[in-house]
Amino acid sequence: MTKTEKERRELEKLEKAEAFHGHEHYFFILVIVLSIIYIVDELASNVKGIVEVQTVRDLFNVVYPSTEYDKASATLGFVTMAGYLSYLISPFYKSLADRFGRRIFLIINTIGMGVGMLLCILSRSIILYVVGAVIMTFFTPNDMQVIYIMECAPKEHRAKLCSITKGLALISVSLLGLCVKLFVNDAVPSTWRNVFIVPIVLAFVIGIAAIYFVRETPVYTQKRLQYLRATEEERAAAAEAEKANEEEAKKKNVSVWDAFRFILGNRQTRAIAIVALIMAFSTGYTGKYQPMLEAGKYNGVMTTDAVNIVLMFYPLINGIFTMIGGFITDALGRKKSALILGLWAALGLAVFAYGCIRPLNPYIIGLAYGISIAGLWSISDMIYFVITSESTPTEMRASVVGSMQLVGMFGTGFNMIYNNVVTMIAGSTNLPVVLTVAYLPLMAIALIIMMLKVKETKGVDLENVQVD
Repeated sequence: MTKTEKERRELEKLEKAEAFHGHEHYFFILVIVLSIIYIVDELASNVKGIVEVQTVRDLFNVVYPSTEYDKASATLGFVTMAGYLSYLISPFYKSLADRFGRRIFLIINTIGMGVGMLLCILSRSIILYVVGAVIMTFFTPNDMQVIYIMECAPKEHRAKLCSITKGLALISVSLLGLCVKLFVNDAVPSTWRNVFIVPIVLAFVIGIAAIYFVRETPVYTQKRLQYLRATEEERAAAAEAEKANEEEAKKKNVSVWDAFRFILGNRQTRAIAIVALIMAFSTGYTGKYQPMLEAGKYNGVMTTDAVNIVLMFYPLINGIFTMIGGFITDALGRKKSALILGLWAALGLAVFAYGCIRPLNPYIIGLAYGISIAGLWSISDMIYFVITSESTPTEMRASVVGSMQLVGMFGTGFNMIYNNVVTMIAGSTNLPVVLTVAYLPLMAIALIIMMLKVKETKGVDLENVQVD
């Protein structure tokens, strides 16, 4: 097929998409499809963690609790860490959506999550399970559905739609708790695979549905149509102008080293980076909540039914309090809301861990864990994006925000290593104590630094950010 023929076919396809955007029911259908894709994303992100104990028992053929189980759990943790190396190529993968369009990657990401989960449940060896886990880890953070909402929704409704769809997706994780209750039998460890079935079916069904019901975003469509409809002379002129713009941008380019030098040299961003690193390290318990609940069963303070209540109840609380956190931020400002969200995370962790070692109502335990992770992820967004953006000059904002996320990745890597080492040394039944003893003081230190060293940024003029 010649280049001209390819362009003609692409032009016809995009013109159909352009006409489809004006259909009276299209946006309504699009929001439904994107909401379900968001739900699949959250289910895929949480499904491994909710059956971790049963997975380790089945794949390694070990008894819980035992020294063999603790070694196997740590081994699985260290091996699956390799999946996070895929984050190194993630920026390059995401950039392809600017070249080939958003739609194809929305579909690939959704079906890719289904493929990863399918490989996990088909695995009879640790190798195939890790391959599936790595595929899931690669596709879940891309969030093409968010880009779709940003580029398709009217600007006056973008924030609301993002908040509502995210809240619904977080609440949907309750479905995993229900699947655990209905399909998992502690006496038969291999039943953990049943929990993956509903997310897998949803991933493939909605991924295929997106092929038929979703069109390219208006933003990308208009940009590409402008190119395809242009004459060769107009394209050449546009290419020259773009090249000139790129050369100008290169002169203003900020390297990663320059961004880190700014972060470390500026009092505000230096304090933010320290808080980000400590809070990122403190997220470790979110990957061990199911083993902590299993420890509660072993310690005789929780029943299987109580654990199931926690697993079904905490996502509802997480979704509700995540949405509440947004209102608090707008009302009180960045610094005060970050302190409140951090307190939610710390107090919630304390109550949740207490419920794993002493008798406590399961609804209180679920409430505590839901509030804790809602506060934790909300304060993370605040630190990495909002406060950092509002503390950095325009010409280096993107580089500094990206570098701040790298700081968070270092913290996350440290907590994963810590969790695996602690599991081998202290034993899985002691996780509620050893994790809480480590993470609560760190949260307190981060909040104290936030209170004393970070300045309020609400209302700052982004075009004229004042540094030290």
